Amino acid sequence: MRGVSVLSCQRKQDKCSLLDLMQCRASMLMKRPDVSNHAAITFVSGCLLSNACRLCSCQGGALFQVLSSGHALSKLRMQLMMDRAAFQPFPHRRAARKLSQERLDTPNLSSLPSQAIRNLTATSAQRLNHKGRAVTLQGGIRAYSVIISNQSTREKPCLPPRLLRPCPFSRSYLGQAATDHNVDNTTAMLREWLKRAQRVYHYVEWRPMEEPRFNHLMKLRQAALKAARERWADYILFADSDNLLTNPRVLDLLMAENLTLVAPMMESRSLYSNFWCGVTPQGYYKRTPDYQPIREWKRLGCFPVPMVHSTFLLDLRRESSRDLAFYPPHPDYSWAFDDIMVFAFSARVQMYVCNREHYGFLPVPLKAQQNVEDETESFIHTISEALIEHDMEPSQYIYTPPLPPDPMGFNDIFLINLKRRLDRRTRMLKTMGAMGLRPTLIDAVDGKALNTSQLQALGIEMLPGYKDPYSGRVLTRGEIGCFLSHHSIWKQVVDRGLQKVLVLEDDVRFEPRFKRRLQAIMEDVDRAQLDWDLIYVGRKRMQVQQPEHSVEGVNNLVEADYSYWTLAYALSQQGARKLLGVQPFTKMLPVDEFLPIMFNKHPNVQYMSHFEPRDLKAFSVEPLLLYPTHYTGEPGYISDTETSTIWDDEAVATDWDRQHARKTAQQGRIRPVAQNSVTGDSPPPAARASRDEL
Repeated sequence: MRGVSVLSCQRKQDKCSLLDLMQCRASMLMKRPDVSNHAAITFVSGCLLSNACRLCSCQGGALFQVLSSGHALSKLRMQLMMDRAAFQPFPHRRAARKLSQERLDTPNLSSLPSQAIRNLTATSAQRLNHKGRAVTLQGGIRAYSVIISNQSTREKPCLPPRLLRPCPFSRSYLGQAATDHNVDNTTAMLREWLKRAQRVYHYVEWRPMEEPRFNHLMKLRQAALKAARERWADYILFADSDNLLTNPRVLDLLMAENLTLVAPMMESRSLYSNFWCGVTPQGYYKRTPDYQPIREWKRLGCFPVPMVHSTFLLDLRRESSRDLAFYPPHPDYSWAFDDIMVFAFSARVQMYVCNREHYGFLPVPLKAQQNVEDETESFIHTISEALIEHDMEPSQYIYTPPLPPDPMGFNDIFLINLKRRLDRRTRMLKTMGAMGLRPTLIDAVDGKALNTSQLQALGIEMLPGYKDPYSGRVLTRGEIGCFLSHHSIWKQVVDRGLQKVLVLEDDVRFEPRFKRRLQAIMEDVDRAQLDWDLIYVGRKRMQVQQPEHSVEGVNNLVEADYSYWTLAYALSQQGARKLLGVQPFTKMLPVDEFLPIMFNKHPNVQYMSHFEPRDLKAFSVEPLLLYPTHYTGEPGYISDTETSTIWDDEAVATDWDRQHARKTAQQGRIRPVAQNSVTGDSPPPAARASRDEL
């Protein structure tokens, strides 16, 4: 049997963001199969909104949760209840009438004019918190209460930071926690959090419960909905534990839409999101032409849809929300026994999805045969995607041990990063840490800091006749710095006698199951005793007229042809010696042009004539396991190699060509006849996995 926890408190006024609650970091799976297929967390939060604007940052606490009844407080509490009752037909009006009949130790508020109450709130109204300390209420406020229902299914990897940071919106809330059907460590993690965090709550209770999964899930959601209504909440925000809400204004933005049921459009690496645009007569997903333009932000706004799920906001002030229910199913319901479909059937109100802004991320659902390890990897990938544009920190209320270092069979993993690009370093270390990777940091050579004297001391000369194939410019100092950074790793490999290493740049995004897929390829390489020097893990394929040859006996590997980019590659001891052996400093060109020359696949024969021997054995994983975080012209795109100066004159500045920057543009479409054909278990696109637009 697993458990339910109910927590309530009054806390000091403080501002905090929704991001605090949604921040997640994956943790190692516990090997004990004693604990989660299912968990639900509910937070009740008081949101105070200024009279001067419709929505603002949330401050203070929900007044109707106050535990003491001082003279001023009772008046203020009554007025707020009456104001709310005038606008909210259910259940607030009845609650307000009931409250007005209670015996209070202060004059009845109905005898006071509304202006007197407003003056009271605008001056020095105070209330007592649960420790008896006075808390001054800010002037000109009006309360909105929000319940946040956090549903979890085997969510041990994502619970630490999500549960355990202070509540967003406000510091005064009541929380509920429920968990059951556990096959990972969700229950133990919840209990640890309760033990550490209960000092800030007024009341804590733990009750066990366990029922068949879907039946119980619907009851959990219904319990959250019931709790919201009983506590006179204005809104309830449902959010699955593996949904990462990264926009701190998401609640304000959704409330501003003034809709009964509205969802923020959540992102994934595929077309999958948390809404449907079509439903079959049986209640299942139906593909429509409306979906993709919304999902890809080609149409912006709030759109009526037949289904939203995973994360959505429900306005409980409206009469139309009165009959909404997750459980029991509507008497006329005859579709599959699924919580989302039951709710959609019972809703009978128009649902909306909004994509005016970027709100957060969710993982693509797993298939039935996938296990907890697959779920952990999926969530880690979701975290890595969120970290590209957003910062996330673990909770202060629970210790989550870092994953043990996993070199994936390499002697070392090198990460190249410019010191002045601290944001990239931080993101990559967090992302790789979530995957259990501990890279050796290589401080990149900064082309902006190179001067002519240093270049002369190193004996650096540009390859005669070299010109950028697109812009026609000569070599830049940024490109020299990039080359020197990679060169320092090649030298380390030789000097330290490392047999095989993985080299990564700091602007990459990982594909799902990156570790497992790369490990499988490298194991096949060892098993087949393949003689290799370099294996691209991420690149831009430039030869697109003919398919590249697959490698016999090794799944998901091809013989590399002309390629750009050095995002990531595996390098052997033998390969490092070959790269160093041609003395590249005296005939330097960009490193991603140098490598194809070394495996004799560069289209410029004149360039290749300067290098002998050209016998590097180069391969590439297929499909690729990582890509750039940003492409040319996208928001956040930076090029430290092209935004520089020319190699022999620091007075001549260079920049990336905004009209013809094809080198750093996304890989174009490869014709079917030129597509690589490989053996092995190439996972289908994430867009085909479960719950559709799949």
